[in-house]
Amino acid sequence: GFTLGYLLELRVSEFKDAIEAVSTAATQEKILEELLAKVEGMWKSLEFAVNSYKEQKDVFILGGVDDVLAVLEETQVLVQTILGSRFIGPLQKRVDDWDKKLRLFSETLDEWLAVQRSWMYLESIFKAQDIQRQLPNEYKQFDQVNKHWLALMRKTNADATALKCATAPKLLEKLQSSNATLDKIQKNLEDYLEMKRAAFPRFFFLSNDELLEILAQARDPQAVQPHLIKCFDNIKKLDFGSSPTSVDISGMYSQEGERVGLGKNLKARGTVEQWLGYVEEAMVKSLRAEMKQGLLDYQGQERLAWAKSHIAQVVLTVAMMYWCKEVEEVLDAEGDTVGGLGVYLTKAKQQLEDLARAVGGKLTGLERKALVALITGDVHNRDIVTTMIKERVDSRSSFTWAMQLRFYWEQDVDDTVVRQVNTRTLYGYEYQGALSRLVVTPLTDRCWMTLTGALHVGLGGAPAGPAGTGKTESVKDLAKGIGRQCVVFNCSDQLDYKMMGKLFSGVAQTGCWTCLDEFNRIDIEVLSVVAQQLLTIRQALTAKADHFVFEGREIRLKPTEGVFITMNPGYAGRTELPDNLKALFRPVSMMVPDYALIAEIMLYAEGFLDARSLAQKMVKMYKLCSEQLSQQDHYDYGMRQVKSVLVMSGSVKRGNPDLSEDVCLIRAMQEANVPRFLAQDLPLFEG
Repeated sequence: GFTLGYLLELRVSEFKDAIEAVSTAATQEKILEELLAKVEGMWKSLEFAVNSYKEQKDVFILGGVDDVLAVLEETQVLVQTILGSRFIGPLQKRVDDWDKKLRLFSETLDEWLAVQRSWMYLESIFKAQDIQRQLPNEYKQFDQVNKHWLALMRKTNADATALKCATAPKLLEKLQSSNATLDKIQKNLEDYLEMKRAAFPRFFFLSNDELLEILAQARDPQAVQPHLIKCFDNIKKLDFGSSPTSVDISGMYSQEGERVGLGKNLKARGTVEQWLGYVEEAMVKSLRAEMKQGLLDYQGQERLAWAKSHIAQVVLTVAMMYWCKEVEEVLDAEGDTVGGLGVYLTKAKQQLEDLARAVGGKLTGLERKALVALITGDVHNRDIVTTMIKERVDSRSSFTWAMQLRFYWEQDVDDTVVRQVNTRTLYGYEYQGALSRLVVTPLTDRCWMTLTGALHVGLGGAPAGPAGTGKTESVKDLAKGIGRQCVVFNCSDQLDYKMMGKLFSGVAQTGCWTCLDEFNRIDIEVLSVVAQQLLTIRQALTAKADHFVFEGREIRLKPTEGVFITMNPGYAGRTELPDNLKALFRPVSMMVPDYALIAEIMLYAEGFLDARSLAQKMVKMYKLCSEQLSQQDHYDYGMRQVKSVLVMSGSVKRGNPDLSEDVCLIRAMQEANVPRFLAQDLPLFEG
C-alpha cells in the first residue's frame, strides 16, 4: 500500500524540490484550466441582441452590445493572464486559439457596428426613388452592400450566438469591404450635396439631413415649404393655390401672414435648386416693383391710408426715403435753415400723434404691426431733427446729418440706395414680412456707423458687452433695414473648422450676413483656422474678385456678404481671440441701453400720447424696485421685463379706450409684478 514507510523506502526526502516543482506546476495548471473553462463558459451561451428595424419584415439590426463588450473585455484580460503565466505549457495551443478568436471577434464587431451605422443612415436616404434616380452609381453600390447586410442579419437572427456569428470565415473581410464602399458612397453623397449647394447657396444654411429630405421629395415641390424659413429671412410658405399638385407659384407668405405677389409664370419646374433660384429672383423683382409703386403713391395719398395700403417693408423704407428727402430739402433751402427744421419738426410731431391715435383704434394685426414699426422709426427721426435744431445744423455735409442711416431712390441706378457717412450700399430686397423693428437709440446709431464703416473696407464688426445690451439685435435690425438676409448662429466649443468653413462658404456665395453669437466660446485651435478662412474671403473682397478658391474649391463671391461676431467679455470658459482674427473685425462696445428712451418709443408705438413722462416714471419705479426691494433670483428688471410690461399696457389701453393712460400703465405693471413679489415686498411696491 501507499504508506509513509513506502515513501521513506523510496527516499522521497532526497527528491523534495523536484516533487514540489511538479506539485506547484500541477496546481497552477489546474487554476489556468479553470480560468480557461470560465472563458469558454462565458462565451458558450452569449448571444447578440437582434432587433427588428423600423418594423420592416425580415430586416434586423444589432441591439445594444454593452453586455457583449463587457464579456469581451473581461475574457481578454483572463486570456492575457493565462498567456502571461509560465505554467501555460500543455494549454498553450488552446489559449493561443482563444486569443486569436477574441482579437478577430473584437475587430469584426467594430467593423460590424460601423457598417450598421452607415447602413442605417444611407438606407433611409436611398429608399427615396428621387435619390436613386439622381445617384444611380451610388445606389447600385449601396444595393450590393444592402443585400449582404440583410443576409448577414437574417442569419444572425436565426442563430445569435455571438462568438459563432462574429468569427465566421471571411466575415471580417466582407465587412471591411462593405465599410470601404459605404465610406465612398458617403463621400460621393457629400460631393453631390455640395454641388446642390453651389447651385443654390442658401442650402448651406440647412443641415445635410434637411437638404436630403428636400431632395428625396424633389417631385413634390410643396414638400419644400417647411424648410423655406431657414433658406429665407421670412418666407414661411409659397402660394401654390388650392390644388395639392399645383406647380404655379403666385405669391409668398411671411410668418405673420402677410402676402406678396410674385408675378406671373413662376413655376416649380426642373430641379429644386433651379426653381428656388427663380423664387429668389422673383422675390427681389417683386419687392423692387412694390417699392417703386409705394414711392409713387406716397405723395398722392394721405399718410395713414398709404401705410395701410402697402406691405410693411415698403412702408418703412419709403417713409425713410421721404424723411431724408424732406429734411434735405430744408437743409438745401435758402434762408433760415434752423427755422425751417423747426417747422418740419412740428409737422413730424403731428404725423406721430396721428399714427399713435390710429394704433389705439381698431386695426388688423398686420396693419398694427406695420404702424408700430413706422412709429418706432418716426420717433427716432423726430429725435434726430430735434438734435439737428439744437446743434444748429445748416447743411447736408454736417456730420450730425451724414452719420444717420439715410435712404434714397437714386435715378441713375433706378434703385434704393442706403448711405451712412462715406458708405453707400444698394438695398438688398430680402423679404422681411411685417416684423417688429428695434428701438434706435444713440448707442444703436454708433454701433451701425461702426458696422457699415467696417463693411466698406471689407472687415467684419464685433459688438462686445454684457448680456441684454442689444448686440445681436442691433446687427439683425441693421440687416432688416437694408434688406439683407442675416443668419444668426450660436457658437459653442463643439464647432469645428469644417462647420465654420461651410457657413462662410454659404455667406460668401449668397452675399448675406451672418452674426456669430458668443463667438469667443469656440476653441482657440478652431479660431486660428477661422482667422485664415476669413482672411481668404477678405483678400478676395479687396481684390474685387467674383470667384475665389476657398477650402480647395472655387466658389462665387457676392460683395454684399458680411460676418459679425458678438462677445460677452470676461466670462469663465471664454477664449481670448488671436490677434490675426481680431484684426479682421472692428470692435464696438455696447453698454447699458437707454431704458427711458426705449420705453418712451415703445409706449408711443402702443398708442400712448403722453409717452415721455410715463416712460420716465416707469424707469424710475423699476430703479427704486431694484434698489429697495429684497434681492431675489426671480426678480427681473431688465429690458425683457420692461418690454413685456409695455406690450401688456398697450393691450390694456386697447381693451379700455376710456381709461387714462397712466392708469393703463399702472394696471399692466401690477399684473406683471404683483404675482412675482414676496409678501414682505408687496407693501413697499404698492406704496
